[in-house]
Amino acid sequence: MLIIQSGNCSKCGSVFGRFDSVQSTNVECSKCKKKVTICNSCKNKGCDCGGKLLNAWDKNPGIMC
Repeated sequence: MLIIQSGNCSKCGSVFGRFDSVQSTNVECSKCKKKVTICNSCKNKGCDCGGKLLNAWDKNPGIMC
C-alpha cells in the first residue's frame, strides 16, 4: 500500500505534494547509510558524502511489476 508523505523536505524545506509517497521520499545513502526524508529534486543531487540516495523503489527494482 502506498502511503502519502506529509510535511516538508528536510533538506530544502519544500512541501510534499499529493503524489509524494513515503516509499519514494524516505531515502538512505548507499555510502554512509544516513537516512533522510527529502523531495525528488534533493534526492537526485545525492548525499553530501558523495553517495547515491536510494528509496524503496531503487532498493527493490521490479517490485511493482
